[in-house]
Amino acid sequence: MTTLTIEISEKAGKTLAELVEQLGGKVISVKESKKSNKEAKKKQLLDDLEESVNFVKLHQQGKVDAKTIQELLDEL
Repeated sequence: MTTLTIEISEKAGKTLAELVEQLGGKVISVKESKKSNKEAKKKQLLDDLEESVNFVKLHQQGKVDAKTIQELLDEL
């Protein structure tokens, strides 16, 4: 299947979307995709940050051991 990205007026977009669906295609709104993609990235960033903060708290409490700089460099 081929994916096609185009920029057209909103009015023409509705007509074209109907035509694409009649031809058996699937229409993905770029505006919605970009917005949901941005929200997904924001959520992932916040989740990662929360996980990092929790790890630091556990490390400060002595419940987990963090890797040294040398251990991190050795993994590269």
